[in-house]
Amino acid sequence: MNYIITFLAVFITDILYCFFIKAMNEDKMFLASIWSCLVTFAASVAAINYIDDHTMIIASVLGAFCGTYVAMKLRKRLLGD
Repeated sequence: MNYIITFLAVFITDILYCFFIKAMNEDKMFLASIWSCLVTFAASVAAINYIDDHTMIIASVLGAFCGTYVAMKLRKRLLGD
């Protein structure tokens, strides 16, 4: 179960981070601040899991790859970038 939670936490972190970067590039301070809080929360959940069990890094790496891939697909589909 912790592997799934760690994977999802990093997966979600990467998606949120993509939108955080977009808001930063567009100088949307308030929106970027909200995205930043969400990124920090999701990343913290992942970090708590893999600090206790270093094998969770595998789930983190897989979550990072999949999260970035999905974020780029979403951004392209939703925002036309």
